[in-house]
Amino acid sequence: MAQQDVSGTDSGNSTKFNVVGDGDLPTKKPKLGEDRAGLSAEETGYAIHVASTDSSVPSDATDVRGKPGPEFLYADLPDLSEGHTGRTAVVALYDYTHDVTYDQVVDLGAGQVIETKKSGTAQPPTSATEADLAMKLAIESDADLGFKTEFEENMGVPLIDPDQVDYVAGAWVFNKTTSKGQECGKDRCAQLMVSTASGVYLNTFDFVVNLSTQKIVRTQ
Repeated sequence: MAQQDVSGTDSGNSTKFNVVGDGDLPTKKPKLGEDRAGLSAEETGYAIHVASTDSSVPSDATDVRGKPGPEFLYADLPDLSEGHTGRTAVVALYDYTHDVTYDQVVDLGAGQVIETKKSGTAQPPTSATEADLAMKLAIESDADLGFKTEFEENMGVPLIDPDQVDYVAGAWVFNKTTSKGQECGKDRCAQLMVSTASGVYLNTFDFVVNLSTQKIVRTQ
């Protein structure tokens, strides 16, 4: 099994993008669709390339695994209310070096970023890679997390691999309803929802995973 949905707390209508081939993003402008048509995979890849290599993103930006370049979160069409014309895309990125989110509006025809919104507190939905890493960190943690005990009680074997469960992850921000986790909001944190193959949901509401520090954060 494994992760079912990676859009976090709000699935929205964002384009899902899977890297194929050698994994390189397209650097040449692809055939463009109509202004409000859904983004093609080629357009999405090109938008990610333009957004992540723009001068507004620091050259030392890193993704959730510490590799060069920001973490890609999602790409979608801008809201009509934003008034952008032509073939444009909004691309959300997260820079783990500086814990900053970037919303980049890309003019696909011109091949350039026309608007940048930078935030040290905005926490968009998690990417597939972030969710996978959060699950891995939770399983491998030495912390006494109840969901691992629940899994073994239900399934008769220990939980040692993410493929043993189904899971989703959403961005989590401290909102004063828990006694701990105040760092989440400035740091990038993810809350997991985990179920067994038989459909039993495991209790994961007593912790979140701080992806910025790659540590478990108790919330209760």
